[in-house]
Amino acid sequence: MDRVSRTMKVQLQRGQRQECCYDPFGDQRFASRTTWTPNTDIVETERSVVILMELAGMDREAVQVVCEGDLLRISGVRTRRKIQEAKRFHRMEIDYGPFEKLFRIPADLEVDEIKAEYQNGFLEVTLPKKKEEEARRLVVIYEEG
Repeated sequence: MDRVSRTMKVQLQRGQRQECCYDPFGDQRFASRTTWTPNTDIVETERSVVILMELAGMDREAVQVVCEGDLLRISGVRTRRKIQEAKRFHRMEIDYGPFEKLFRIPADLEVDEIKAEYQNGFLEVTLPKKKEEEARRLVVIYEEG
């Protein structure tokens, strides 16, 4: 039995809390957090690097994608959805509030051609790779003399 289950079982046996979805970490779980970090995948393809960020429940207007030099900044704010006539929360695991994630852009990516698309709760940022320049063939002429 893991620590969380043991803690919950002990507290329930003592009759301290009897709610159906009791969280042994209590109300202090998010007390010190003012920001959150969305889950992110970074995938390289043959032609680009793709950043896929999970932003469920956010409006498109609440997300900003800004490129400054070799730094890509993705930020935004997710606001809490109000539930009418809510009396008590039994579990709160959804993160709300502001977030910001920074990514350093390698020199082999085209900064001017970055594209971002937000659909179905996912932000997809595509950073195309620079086209490889054809190798230059140099002809060296030796003079005899």
